Amino acid sequence: MAGDFSDKEREEIRQKLLDSGYELSTDIGLKKMTVAMIAGSAGIAVGTFYSFYASKEEFVIAIIRDTEMRFENEMAKHFSKDGTISLKKFLEVFRGNFKPENNILLRMKLDDWVWLKSHISDSAYLNKTTDIKKYEFLFTRIKGIRQDADPGVVVNFIKSIYALYQNRDSLFEDSLQTNVDLIFETVYRYLKA
Repeated sequence: MAGDFSDKEREEIRQKLLDSGYELSTDIGLKKMTVAMIAGSAGIAVGTFYSFYASKEEFVIAIIRDTEMRFENEMAKHFSKDGTISLKKFLEVFRGNFKPENNILLRMKLDDWVWLKSHISDSAYLNKTTDIKKYEFLFTRIKGIRQDADPGVVVNFIKSIYALYQNRDSLFEDSLQTNVDLIFETVYRYLKA
């Protein structure tokens, strides 16, 4: 039962589950990953998994949110006291999130994206309206951005990075990071006032 764990134990188990999810999603993918595999890899019982997450889908959302929180915490370190950040610094930190070792979504292959879209499509993730709102909010905090910048253009550029990685089997994988760098250079040129 969930109540049988101290707060410290709950946090340790939650972290073991997330770590197992990251590893399994990289090794076998989200689609093939099962609750039993996640629990076994974390060294807990399947019932204990369900004390933390109602479903595999809820767990996958937790993994994505954990990745997002790490990025947000890293980005927060670079905001000035007035809550703003320069465009150049923003893109430098943001670019760091677009390396497979820092972003679980870049490790996923196309069949995992298909699974993800079909299983969590009604959440705040993979939602165009949410994506636009995030960037509209960010635009108010970035110094040196042009006034007429369209958040949709930036969202599409970012989604193109994910599309590259989703289809890496048919691309030159050794060149993907250069492609990502070029996309970020284009985003910088587009946004710069």
